[in-house]
Amino acid sequence: MALKDLVFTDIYVGATGAWLSGVPGTSDPVAASAQDEVEVTELRAACAEYREQHPEREDFPLRKRDVSYRASVLRSISETVFVLRRLSDRITPIGELGFPPVLVNMMMRPKLSGLFVISGTFGQGKTTTASSLVVTRIAKFGGVAITVEEPPEMPMEGRHGEGVCYQHWVEKGGFAHACRQVARWAPSIIFLGEVRDAETALEALRASINGKLVVCTTHADNPAMAIERIFALASSEGASAEDVLGMLATGLTAVVHQRLESGTGANARRQLTLDPLFMIGEEAQGARNTIRQRKFDQLKNLVQLQKNNMIVGGRIAATI
Repeated sequence: MALKDLVFTDIYVGATGAWLSGVPGTSDPVAASAQDEVEVTELRAACAEYREQHPEREDFPLRKRDVSYRASVLRSISETVFVLRRLSDRITPIGELGFPPVLVNMMMRPKLSGLFVISGTFGQGKTTTASSLVVTRIAKFGGVAITVEEPPEMPMEGRHGEGVCYQHWVEKGGFAHACRQVARWAPSIIFLGEVRDAETALEALRASINGKLVVCTTHADNPAMAIERIFALASSEGASAEDVLGMLATGLTAVVHQRLESGTGANARRQLTLDPLFMIGEEAQGARNTIRQRKFDQLKNLVQLQKNNMIVGGRIAATI
């Protein structure tokens, strides 16, 4: 059986062996089988060749035998290991990701602008959701989307329905400069691969209050922590805490936190759990005031309320 026929999330390719993680019904990691050795050898050689040609890049895209990967270089005390994250070959429409219809409707509201954060811990599908949101929106509503990524992961480049997407590969450390460039290119949607430094967080907030839809991902354990993380990063760049809180309160449109929880059985799919925070309806003004006062933890009650309404299709649906 070829690698493209297997279910896994990552491959660790070392000098002599390889391990697969994210294989349903097993405990990580699983040793690559003997029948996979030819493909593993090809992957090892392709990674080594790319690194030789581009020694400055620690992360890079790779495609072998109809499987796309994001490769990263891990240097252990004994060897260099290539960590290959398996990527999707297509952008799944937002309505096919398993989200409740109420949540899909909220994410697909016309004329949406501001900062839209997809949060979660490592390996929870944040990039998949964010990419799907961007592509589904431009396909339906038109417009230009520009991504800022290091490296580009999902196949977003090109025409999608009524709109078009351009993927911008940013060299390491150049996110903030790229964000300023993108703003000058006047897209309707800006997609930031990840907010992980002070300058990027501040530029994302500035773009969010200027009429753009800014979609980004960030590592966090819940929506309140995602907001806290963006605030902490942006305020460490020299902007005053009051100014950052003001931009957050004004520009934040939504935080969708997601977790992929393991199912049971050899063929079980991971279950998607969602915690939404949308700045809509009668609770929005109160939530924005809470952000201005830096009482992020108090947002947990609103998250739970919106989650309950999402499950039963109640008041949130009525506010769209």
